[in-house]
Amino acid sequence: MDVPQRSTPVVFLHSAGLTPQMWQSQVEAIGADVQVIAPWLAGLRPGRPAELSLANAAVDVVSQLDRYGINKAWLVGHQLGAMAALQVAVDQPERVAGLLLTGALISPGRLAVTLQKGLIRMLPNRALADSGATKDDLIRALDVVATADFGKRLGDIAIPVLVIAGASDPGLPSAKLLVQRIPNARLVEIPGAGTTPSLEQPTAYNQLLTAFLAG
Repeated sequence: MDVPQRSTPVVFLHSAGLTPQMWQSQVEAIGADVQVIAPWLAGLRPGRPAELSLANAAVDVVSQLDRYGINKAWLVGHQLGAMAALQVAVDQPERVAGLLLTGALISPGRLAVTLQKGLIRMLPNRALADSGATKDDLIRALDVVATADFGKRLGDIAIPVLVIAGASDPGLPSAKLLVQRIPNARLVEIPGAGTTPSLEQPTAYNQLLTAFLAG
């Protein structure tokens, strides 16, 4: 398989409850010689109400590629952003050079989603102050994730895929299942990290990121 060169653009897709700014360390690690964009996911940008769905988010990601004149890009996503990246990869594989994912779920169980909603409702409002998101935004995002069902389509993904998970992430079993379902996918666990390794252990995450992009 021909691996895309380092100059291939990179698109970072944030999670609900965090902003595109979450990727600042990763953008700096990649350097100025590579085109990088970190757009808001459709339906999550403050002040721009829109329906939140994986389909809409994926369509908007492709629109962003078109807007910047990008034919093909690496997609790097976290949680809802990772799910949107997967949706693009199965819908328009010719636009994706490779995937780096954290926190993606294939078919989350109803009980797990209900428990996560309960945790969100208990969050202090100040925990979301910097993101511009509300608790309702996060609950909407969970409802979107709960509808995800990629099924056998994951087996059609033929591009390189790196799944990164914190060693103490409760979602680690989902990461392992994802790797089992996708050809050419591999999993790397980062010690000392939980649900958001790019923020909790940025040095280790960035080393994996830059090595992956370099092929």
